[in-house]
Amino acid sequence: MADYKLIGKPYSTADLVAKATGRAKYAEDFRADGMLFAKLLVSPMPHGRVRSIDTSAAEAMPGVEAILTADDLPAADAPNETSLTNEPKYEGEPILAVAAVDETTAADAIEAIRVDMEPLPFAVDPLDSLRPGGPDARLDGNTMINRELATVKWDNVDWAAIDRGEMPTDGAISEEWEVGDVEAGLAEADMVLDETLFHQSMGHQPMETRTAMAYWQNGKCYLHVSTQSTQRTHGAAARGIGIAPEDLVLVSEYCGGGFGSKIFGFIQMNIPALLSQKAGKPVMMRITRQDEHFIGRARPGLQGRVRIGFRRDGRITAMDMFAVQDNGPYGQSGDFVVWPDMASLMYMPLSHRFRGISVYTNTPPRSPQRAPGGLQAVSMFAPLMQKAARQLDIDPLELIRINAPAGQAKIGRPDENGQQGNVTSAFVSEIADLAEEQLDWPAMRARSGQRNGTKVTGVGVALSSFNAGAWGMDGLLTIRPDGRVYIQSGVGNLGTESVFDTARCAMEALKTDWDQAEVIWGDTSKHLPWSTVQAGSTTTWAHTRANYAAGEDAKRKLQEIAARDLGGSPDDYDVADGRVFRRGARSTGLC
Repeated sequence: MADYKLIGKPYSTADLVAKATGRAKYAEDFRADGMLFAKLLVSPMPHGRVRSIDTSAAEAMPGVEAILTADDLPAADAPNETSLTNEPKYEGEPILAVAAVDETTAADAIEAIRVDMEPLPFAVDPLDSLRPGGPDARLDGNTMINRELATVKWDNVDWAAIDRGEMPTDGAISEEWEVGDVEAGLAEADMVLDETLFHQSMGHQPMETRTAMAYWQNGKCYLHVSTQSTQRTHGAAARGIGIAPEDLVLVSEYCGGGFGSKIFGFIQMNIPALLSQKAGKPVMMRITRQDEHFIGRARPGLQGRVRIGFRRDGRITAMDMFAVQDNGPYGQSGDFVVWPDMASLMYMPLSHRFRGISVYTNTPPRSPQRAPGGLQAVSMFAPLMQKAARQLDIDPLELIRINAPAGQAKIGRPDENGQQGNVTSAFVSEIADLAEEQLDWPAMRARSGQRNGTKVTGVGVALSSFNAGAWGMDGLLTIRPDGRVYIQSGVGNLGTESVFDTARCAMEALKTDWDQAEVIWGDTSKHLPWSTVQAGSTTTWAHTRANYAAGEDAKRKLQEIAARDLGGSPDDYDVADGRVFRRGARSTGLC
């Protein structure tokens, strides 16, 4: 391993003391003179249409300063959502917002508002929507096909079998691909597992809810918000407010969890900004835990059927995957198409096929959650591999080795030319060997099935994988007259500390101690560079390299300055320990 000065070495992050002492300021901690508080009026039904809204009683209440409705917002192209709506598509979806002098007054105003709603058909299970004559979650279609809303009904499948818990494989779909000949692979297999699988939707539930505070000053909006990705949220927030990005300052130094649901902030973050614009005062919108249950996003659920063919030696000859995704009411979740990609990567079947469809439901909106599609693949396929190992009488760890990806392994769906993509690295066999040795796998496996009274010990093994990455991101640093290196970072401070970890790579390139660096993050007025989203492990991939490149560039510039001022060529000089000096003569150089 390379002899690094900083990489791989322990250190204290710049936010450690602030977090440990409670001085770290999250969106809810900010205050401003005259600040108002916002509350949301949300839908009591899973699908409905607002006929009329009577706000007169609320407007007459002392302390009520502004009311925001869907009519104050631009419409969104279907199937996308707006922060407020006159056609709520899930229970708890915000219809309007009130800003008042305190939260009690705002809550009382919400109670005083009268909303007349027309109930509309709803579906909370995607299979209910696919059933002939079944209700749809949206009035304009229940799925997307070729980027267009469409309505699909399964009128050719055995619904009696579905009702018994057996998924079909012949229902109409929106996505399909195949690598190799799956039917031939299944035919040549010595054993075929045929299973109906289910993975529930999962709410994100971060510790910090979707709170935001906004005010206006000199024509600019200042928005304090909880987001995973500071720089990449800036444009989305400006569009939601309806202003140019240069007229928005977004502040998010700390984010109390997001798990993928706050990658670009959240759709309702424009509400306090627009209420503040109406009222002429700062507005704080504190989202309650109950509201977080509604608007806080969830991982898409999957229902599927999988057929896997095995040879006697454990090699997978074919993998046939069919899935129905619970998409929620808006957007296009991609989990169901990543699911087969990850399954094919983990187990490298000789042939594999995917068919699937994503269906809208009247349940809380979906968004990526850690390893979107990948987690579902891990938890749905691992039990099948355990079952196959038992039936084939093969060590389950050995079954993983037999089918393990290696090197630049191929992954998932083919492109329009029939070519699969690949990952940059895969070391499954190596880590399996290491785990077997360090965990004493044979002894551990021997304990599986042992009974002690009413308790039975179970021991299993599972493989987990995900692919992610980004390129084209910027590294930015300045070396100022005080001798310190200021490293700008536009990634969010989600708690993983990668905002600081990746910045250390710049100092590694400069071979200089970390205490001479200062990381600037969390405030778009401080000239943050173009950065990747803080999600899917892309930050480490992108900004380790971007910051190292910035450090290398700074090093070269320092060498050029030394050559200009002291003579010789840039390569005659080196940079380390906060100095630029002539190679072989550390006493000669720039301080």
